[in-house]
Amino acid sequence: MKPRRKTLRNSSRKAAAVSFLLFGAIALATVVTLEFLDYRSGKYSFIFSKIIRLQQKMPASEKFSREMNTMLTRWKIPFDSFRDRDGVVHLKMDLSEQLYARLNKDLRRRVEMHRGLYRLSEVQGMKERILYLVQVIFEKRLTHVILLSKQLAVRPRPAEMPAAPPARMRAGTKPRLAFIIDDIGYADLISDQLRELGLPLTAAIIPAAPYARSEARKIHEFGLEEIIHLPMQPKDPANHHPRGQFVLVDSSTGEIAALLQNARAVVPYAKGLNNHMGSLLTSDPRAMRRVLELIKEAGLFFVDSKTTPETVAYALARELKIKTVRRDVFLDDVQTYEFSSGQIRRLVELARQNGRALAIGHPFPSTLAALRDAVPWLKQQKVEIVFVSQLLE
Repeated sequence: MKPRRKTLRNSSRKAAAVSFLLFGAIALATVVTLEFLDYRSGKYSFIFSKIIRLQQKMPASEKFSREMNTMLTRWKIPFDSFRDRDGVVHLKMDLSEQLYARLNKDLRRRVEMHRGLYRLSEVQGMKERILYLVQVIFEKRLTHVILLSKQLAVRPRPAEMPAAPPARMRAGTKPRLAFIIDDIGYADLISDQLRELGLPLTAAIIPAAPYARSEARKIHEFGLEEIIHLPMQPKDPANHHPRGQFVLVDSSTGEIAALLQNARAVVPYAKGLNNHMGSLLTSDPRAMRRVLELIKEAGLFFVDSKTTPETVAYALARELKIKTVRRDVFLDDVQTYEFSSGQIRRLVELARQNGRALAIGHPFPSTLAALRDAVPWLKQQKVEIVFVSQLLE
């Protein structure tokens, strides 16, 4: 009996040992599997990241997201973010002028380091800030949309603006100059700010902008001049130009006519128009001729914003006997008070040399502040400030 009991006891021990080893193997396999799944999903894995130290292949867009989140946390920049159903990450943050320059540069550098494309798709000037919409593209796919809101610090007024050096002008004539403020319609209080300047300004209104109708009505009531700011196709393919809002190089006569008809309904008191963007279209003689022929048929004048040195729009308008004029100065290529103030002085010099001059600017706080502060100085320069319609050739 004793040998048999001993045999049974040994068999039980062996079975227990086998069961323990089997359970241990299953547990170990489960742990390794879970660790591997964490590793594959981008999470930290003690086994694969710490012990085995495998090189994890993470998408460039995810690497950029992690680096950007770390950077924003380190710089203590508050931001809102969410991921849409297509997997695109949307971020929004408010920044000072100084911080915007630093962050924008660093974001671009990190995107390019991971072989992505950092693309500024839209800029909008609001009351005391500028909005920059940035698109980030990795492997030909949009992965991030970043809205950077830059708060502007408007500089205090200088005591007096220095007079421009005298230049020759034709005897018996008084230099004329005009200001067009582009991109009206994206905010509902710009018209009030233009009226407060006390200048005969011309407002160029984008028909598809959300406040285009209300701003057009108020500008007319305030006694200012308004024109249509007609979007035209630019050379940069990164700029978004939907066919229903832009005149494209391949737009048909019917499509252009429909755009003009809609624009005139939104801006009913406009007697003319100028181009919004349009570096590609205004340099294409055939496409530009189609547009100008319809402008002439509508009885409108045309202002060439001259967004490219290759523009043929002004010359073609004169050939077609359309009343026209072209831009001489941009007030805010650089969006600072000092730059805009200098461009106003340059405008006066050009008007004295040529008898007339046209400036185009945007409703940026720095631009409007420079115009406001220039009013007393302009009144001393013996120049006549007029609507753009009074500069037409």
